[in-house]
Amino acid sequence: MRRTLVDLEVTTGQAFDGVLLAHTDGLDVLRSEKCRTQVAAAVCALDGAERIAVFGIGPSSALATYVSTLLARNGRRSRTISATGSMLADQLLDLARGDALLILAYGRLYREVKAVFAEAKALGLPSVLVTEADDTPLAKLADVCVAIPRGRPGQVALHGATLVGLEGLVLSLAAARPEAALASLDNLNRLRRVTEAQAKNAK
Repeated sequence: MRRTLVDLEVTTGQAFDGVLLAHTDGLDVLRSEKCRTQVAAAVCALDGAERIAVFGIGPSSALATYVSTLLARNGRRSRTISATGSMLADQLLDLARGDALLILAYGRLYREVKAVFAEAKALGLPSVLVTEADDTPLAKLADVCVAIPRGRPGQVALHGATLVGLEGLVLSLAAARPEAALASLDNLNRLRRVTEAQAKNAK
């Protein structure tokens, strides 16, 4: 954060402009042929799964929950894995053949990340990793790696480009099975009408 604030003061003096520039760089990566190829490989790895488990801890847990919700809305069975410590075992308990893992992880190999990859390997589950670089020991654990920078190296982590990439991945999966996606969204709207009617009746 200290480096980020110093750099912002030197270059523009405005934090907002610095964030926009960092996200512009991230979007340029998403537009690259390399990233498009990685996303296409991720879609292939996840498309055949009966259920997609999305893993993320710390700040990434909110992204994992959001992505899992989007997947469900688009007709994909999904769940979130976001526990740390011994509670992670409870969330790994019902992983089974037919599942696939979408893993959001960065930096060093935390014990939770190691445990998730180990269980995926033991069960023979395909794994897709979204991280900041594809040439790290972490990246080598995944079947498919999608590399999306989190801001600029050495500065505060920013997740805007990651969010765009994840939304693009979810919509690509929806496009792979459009009938299921549309049916799920129709059902969601039906359920919303039901819950809204019940709320009105309760008043």
